[in-house]
Amino acid sequence: MARKTKEDTQATRQGILDAAESCFHEHGVARTTLEMIGARAGYTRGAVYWHFKNKNEVLAAVFDRVHLPFMQELDRAANETRDTPVQDLRSVILNSLHDLAHDERLRKTMEIMLRSDSSVENKVLADMQQEGFRDGMDRMTLALRRAEQLGQLRPGVQPETVTRMLHATVLGVMHSAMVEPDLMDLVRDGTLALDMTLTAFVREGVFEPGSAPMPPAGG
Repeated sequence: MARKTKEDTQATRQGILDAAESCFHEHGVARTTLEMIGARAGYTRGAVYWHFKNKNEVLAAVFDRVHLPFMQELDRAANETRDTPVQDLRSVILNSLHDLAHDERLRKTMEIMLRSDSSVENKVLADMQQEGFRDGMDRMTLALRRAEQLGQLRPGVQPETVTRMLHATVLGVMHSAMVEPDLMDLVRDGTLALDMTLTAFVREGVFEPGSAPMPPAGG
């Protein structure tokens, strides 16, 4: 019985997050209320409050559902025991773009995070974005420092520089695909933009531009 109760509790939480994601996406963070989330999920406001103290906690949980798995993949790409950090990092990014293109939940979350408004909640969202971006960039830099140790970067190239350019490239593709989905394809244009950026900083032969992503890096 205890196990079923735990499973039911988790299912309720996930149902609330699914509803919150839809409400945030349809109405914006500022105009979404806990009552709206509860109604969409089919639960009372009290049930929502049992799981979350306020809307900001709900927003953070929605973000973490997609943010934390990506961070774990970046950690594997930065594993100091591997000799293919550039290929591993490229694969993590390409797989993430593929998931964004084909997973509606991930795409909705991306669009929520990339939108902005003039509300108080926008500051909370902006803080989450900044923390998430810096977290990801720190992990990318670790992978690129490993690449530097292995002599895979071009002479004089700093890992931090590559990280900033990769971040700008990927974020630009994501934002463009959100604004002009008929013109910008996440996988096609994301692969092209990513490989062009990497080619500028990585020695020839380290990776093959246009190739399929490698399998996930080992832990």
